[in-house]
Amino acid sequence: MMELGSSTLAQVPTKEPVIVGPDTRLGAVVSALREHRTGAALVVKGGDLIGIFTEHDLMRRVDHSSLAWRDKRVSEVMTARPEVVREDDTLAEALRRMNVGKFRHLPVVRGCRPVGVVSVRDILSLVASKFPADFINLPPSPEKEARQPWGG
Repeated sequence: MMELGSSTLAQVPTKEPVIVGPDTRLGAVVSALREHRTGAALVVKGGDLIGIFTEHDLMRRVDHSSLAWRDKRVSEVMTARPEVVREDDTLAEALRRMNVGKFRHLPVVRGCRPVGVVSVRDILSLVASKFPADFINLPPSPEKEARQPWGG
């Protein structure tokens, strides 16, 4: 049986992370995110993680009043020194950090070297795969679930 408190991030299937350099232009970063169907890019310099750029950064930190934003360097708008998790951290720890920091993505590192990105969706997909009957039988809209027996 799966335990959130002892299962590690190494058990979470993740995609190859989008890795960019600090001088990469935002237009190229956004194109890479779209192509890889992911919401976060890791910013790496000399092999070490120095930042993360997410959909949230794109919406909150980028001035979209002109197309000039596409030529900005990602280092100008990335989240520097992001919160990270290690492969041997538990799912519970990753979820705790995501909840406390209001993050949807966390870089997974080995030392200072990024090896992946874990998202809330990745963790929920793993948990749902371990308990399929519990998730399949959830009502589609819990707030619309009947509160009392129906009469007829």
